[in-house]
Amino acid sequence: MSENWLKATVREIFRWYLSKFPLRDGKAYFYKLFHRHLAPAERYVTVRLDKGFKMKLDLKDEEQKKIYFYGHYHERYEADLVQRLLDADEVFWDIGANVGYFSLVAATALNNSGQILAFEPGRLAYERLLDNISLNPFTNIKTFQLAVAATEGEAVLYLSADIADSSASLYHPGKEPAGRQVCMTISLDKFLVEQGLRPPGFLKIDVEGAELAVLQGAPNLIAAYTPLLLMEMEEKNLAAAGASKADIQQLLTGYGYRAAHLRQGRWRLIDDVAEARGRNIFWFNPALPKHRQKAGRVLNLG
Repeated sequence: MSENWLKATVREIFRWYLSKFPLRDGKAYFYKLFHRHLAPAERYVTVRLDKGFKMKLDLKDEEQKKIYFYGHYHERYEADLVQRLLDADEVFWDIGANVGYFSLVAATALNNSGQILAFEPGRLAYERLLDNISLNPFTNIKTFQLAVAATEGEAVLYLSADIADSSASLYHPGKEPAGRQVCMTISLDKFLVEQGLRPPGFLKIDVEGAELAVLQGAPNLIAAYTPLLLMEMEEKNLAAAGASKADIQQLLTGYGYRAAHLRQGRWRLIDDVAEARGRNIFWFNPALPKHRQKAGRVLNLG
């Protein structure tokens, strides 16, 4: 009994340290050293995270295990961006929601005003998304078990593990995947017309290489409503889809967008996204006063 009590106490001290201390103070090193020894015996653990919402986390998933210990997702600056840019009654679409972290970040920012749409094609991830939404008091999140792509139809989703796989992709990963799942696909233009919902003011897109396809399926939405975009642009994933960062930049600059990337914990304008340090890019249209006002919250626009 005393040993279990001691382990639980040390674990909570360790979680407090990882949550509160700056990253530069060796947290990654100590996490790697101790997390396996201090992890709870249970596979699933429900905790309240530093943004204020609850999540049921699968400790078999290394990404979710980090969320448990750190109290936040590793893309904390991106989560802060979403919170800072969403105003009451706005609409946020989470393309590639996985287990719902960014949807819940947006829900916290909107505080039951506006609307959040969460798209997640993976069966296990979608089930966990519903679980995590149900743990919280938010009533403005709609979920759709769909893969967003350029066209409507069916596709194979390749899985790398038997978990709510955040790296699941519509493109063959090269090595033999752990599993396959047939999913329905939809284009955002068709979805917006069919559903009759309010258009999004902010899109977060993280679809493991299908980012260009998402944009190609949304020309009317982008031209008519010009949402802010937070998009993962990882070259190896894009290459598996036959696309590149340059392809996305060419498409979006055609609509008047500019890009910003994270460097040393700050968002900075960048002219060529091929030189971006991080994998997530924030896009806005500086010709639009509302975009300039919002971007000015996180960028020095001069």
